[in-house]
Amino acid sequence: MDAAPPTHRPPPPWLFLFTCIPFGVAGTFSGVLMPYLAKRAHFDLDSIGWFVTLLFIPSFLQFLYAPVVDFGPRRKYWLILLSFLAALSLFGALQMPLPANRNAFLAFAFAAQVFAGLISSANGGLMATLLTDAQRGKAGFWYNTGNLAAGGIATAIAIYLTGHGYSDTTVGLVVATLMFVPSLSALALDEPMRVKTHSLAAALANLIREIGDILLTSAGLTGLLLCLSPVGTAALTNFFSGIASNYVAHDIAADLAKLSKVAADKLLDEKVSDLVAFVSGPVGLVLMAVGAFIGGFLCDRTNRRAMYLLSGVLTAIVGIGMAISPPSQLTFIIGALAYALVTGFCYAAFTATVLETIGTGSKSASTRYSLFTAAGNAAIAYTGLVDTRFEKHHGVAGVVGSDAALNIIGVVVLGFVFWRLGSFGKTKHVATAG
Repeated sequence: MDAAPPTHRPPPPWLFLFTCIPFGVAGTFSGVLMPYLAKRAHFDLDSIGWFVTLLFIPSFLQFLYAPVVDFGPRRKYWLILLSFLAALSLFGALQMPLPANRNAFLAFAFAAQVFAGLISSANGGLMATLLTDAQRGKAGFWYNTGNLAAGGIATAIAIYLTGHGYSDTTVGLVVATLMFVPSLSALALDEPMRVKTHSLAAALANLIREIGDILLTSAGLTGLLLCLSPVGTAALTNFFSGIASNYVAHDIAADLAKLSKVAADKLLDEKVSDLVAFVSGPVGLVLMAVGAFIGGFLCDRTNRRAMYLLSGVLTAIVGIGMAISPPSQLTFIIGALAYALVTGFCYAAFTATVLETIGTGSKSASTRYSLFTAAGNAAIAYTGLVDTRFEKHHGVAGVVGSDAALNIIGVVVLGFVFWRLGSFGKTKHVATAG
């Protein structure tokens, strides 16, 4: 049943821009700020790839603990509490300078990602239960603007402050504040009082049934395959800050050769921080928002799964362009900004497709949403891990070329599977248990 529940006033989709910012800050921390800090501490890209994978573990296992937000306080209160705990964890991580405090840094960052996974679950449940079907594409735009663009503002500021010598405490306070304050916007959501229908044990038992529902229906199974594929993962977003130094060093190699190691490192650090802050800042964020708007607009007017596959094609085009271009700062700027545009499109298509598959009216909407986002995050993690394996022997061209190849393979395979199964038609929602 697709009609919005009559017990509440559907919220304006733009409100989810603000409720998603805490999740976006946590995501850009692990995908942009952490790789930048690790590279600055002279970790190689192989190690950074493993660090990113570690921090993604909570996100692709979150469906196991997502039922927590489907009972107890209303989801909007869960969202605020979890945002505070995640902000506190990120502050702690930023007080642990690398490389000496690697394990403590990663422990705090890991805790932040655990809390952030539940923030995502709370947001997904709120959107799935409060929005009408006609609002889902718009919600995909606003949600991903908060996730990718607004979250990126905090990271861009943190990178700029770090590169220009501000203290760890200052950087930590800025990041924590920009993460927690937007979560208070959830108080504006008209969320009905939760009707207690089960205990946590019952919720966990229901999780097993939810997995069965998804695996035993064509809509759920093909939706899960789509999320698990490398298509539209925009995985390079997590490594641009880690490979930026390769492009910068190429352009200023002569200047670096004239300086002492300390002076050369300082010059490279400043130029890399400025470059990463630029592409992660206003221009990149606007392009990401534009991509999300275009993706959300098209998803409300065309086949959402076809748009998801299109996102993979667009990702591959950018990767191929970067791979065949010289490793200059201009290549990095154009490539990273084009990738930002495509990333917005990818994430809007993902959100709209998942919400369509879930449907409206499920009492365990957060759990269902988390099952699909967990699959999507697993895909981002393994795609990024594969991409970074090529840096040692093939340089940055190998990294961006691998990303393009994985997307092309995924589009071809999934396109054939969906064509054979007839899964490009109007998606039937996963059956609702209970």
